[in-house]
Amino acid sequence: MATRKKEINAEVKRFGEKIREIRLKRQLSQMDVGANIGIDRENIRKYEKGLQEPRLSTIIKFAKAFEIDYNELLGYADNL
Repeated sequence: MATRKKEINAEVKRFGEKIREIRLKRQLSQMDVGANIGIDRENIRKYEKGLQEPRLSTIIKFAKAFEIDYNELLGYADNL
């Protein structure tokens, strides 16, 4: 039985793009970020690619590590 690929949610994709953008701007590796928030590099990669939907607790961990509001990570900061 073949498995179907799950469609990438636009919000999940936006979150991944944002964390990658911030990480690169700050010249951090996926391992650096992962070590800071307690998530392995492979999961960071999945979040950045939009392949894995983060839990609220994970979004908050990223926001604290990057010292930004979680709304910015979700792409809502401009709308506030």
